[in-house]
Amino acid sequence: MLDDLATLPLLAPRRVVLIRQADAFVSAHRQTLERYLDRPAPTGTLVLECDSFPRTTRLFKMASAVGGPIIECKQLFGGALADYVVNEASRFGKKLPRAVAQLLVDLVGTDSGMLSAEVEKLALYVGQRPAISAEDIAAVVAATREEKIFAAVDAAATGRAADALRLWRQVLATDPEAAYKALGGLTWKLRQWLAAHRRRHDGATPSEIAPRVGGWGRERELETVLAKLSPAQACRLLAAAAELDSQVKSGLRSIENGVEALLLRLATLD
Repeated sequence: MLDDLATLPLLAPRRVVLIRQADAFVSAHRQTLERYLDRPAPTGTLVLECDSFPRTTRLFKMASAVGGPIIECKQLFGGALADYVVNEASRFGKKLPRAVAQLLVDLVGTDSGMLSAEVEKLALYVGQRPAISAEDIAAVVAATREEKIFAAVDAAATGRAADALRLWRQVLATDPEAAYKALGGLTWKLRQWLAAHRRRHDGATPSEIAPRVGGWGRERELETVLAKLSPAQACRLLAAAAELDSQVKSGLRSIENGVEALLLRLATLD
């Protein structure tokens, strides 16, 4: 390792030595690494990938003193994932509303690498447009299954219970994670419909509202949903979805049956 770091690079300004899963290496060669940090190679860069690198150790303090960046990579959870997606979109020069970013997290999962890859695909897909929308996510991110999930929710919202259950069971049969994605899609739709009610109350027309709630060219369907689903009913359904999420995490309920019950409840609203 020391010989590699001391060897002059060929056709490059620096030679990089990367040691993966370096915890055992660090433990076995701690004193050697400390001596190296006293006089590091001027054209060598040592990268250690560790599960743990305590700040209290002399090696950590020496690495910090010589200017070596110490990057802590923690798994992201909850709202931090949505913030990460928003920042990734910004890195590609695109705006991404936080609610839409949360939708992407709900559909893709919590793997930051996969989320970054999906954001890059979305940035390429929208081209010169400055922002990424929920419609873009539906078109690009596992389009077939996600489109069926949204179609199931839309069918339920317009009172077509049989169509909603048929689409739901189709996607559930092909994707074991569909129930979690559907719960995210359902709650996102409910929030959009609540926003549509607020805009209609402020005097906006359906043609003005639809593009702002992910319903481009679907003004009539939006009118049908708003006539069927009151703001109070939407809030109660959101509360039911949150309760289902809590029950699933506690092992008290099956998410597949819970989502189906929510779709039926939405479809049979008076």
